[in-house]
Amino acid sequence: MGSVTGAGGIGVRIKGVREAEASLTRMNREIDLATLKALKATQALAKKSIRSGLRGRPRWDHRGASSRTGAAVNLNLSPHHVTKSSGPGRLTGELSKGVGGVRRPKPIPGGGFQGGVGVGKGVRNLYKKRLEAQYPYFRPGLRRAEPKMGAVWTAAWAKATRN
Repeated sequence: MGSVTGAGGIGVRIKGVREAEASLTRMNREIDLATLKALKATQALAKKSIRSGLRGRPRWDHRGASSRTGAAVNLNLSPHHVTKSSGPGRLTGELSKGVGGVRRPKPIPGGGFQGGVGVGKGVRNLYKKRLEAQYPYFRPGLRRAEPKMGAVWTAAWAKATRN
């Protein structure tokens, strides 16, 4: 309960100020939580869509061992080499495993969170840009996921503000 003295010295009592502040604080927490959940859900959606472009038969069935790429890989496919123009095939699965989202999105000053999806770590850094240029997999996967993202955000915020 708060009190305010108006013009002419007349005192006015306002009830429920603490309750209103507590309610607004709770609502802000729920919206932040919904934002975080929606961000993680859209990251997962993008990750799944990007990875779907990295499936399929590889163009070759073996790779020799090297200090750069690691141990030898032999899939014993027939024919040993195929020419194709679609997307990258999955020889070891390392590129596909490297597609991921930010695990702990960072809070942004003023509200909200920052996250993202990318291809990270290890040997993949040696060839991911060249592979994306020759057989695009990241941008098309992200474009396929974008139309579904709006619904995820709308549903999350609607649930948080329903109370």
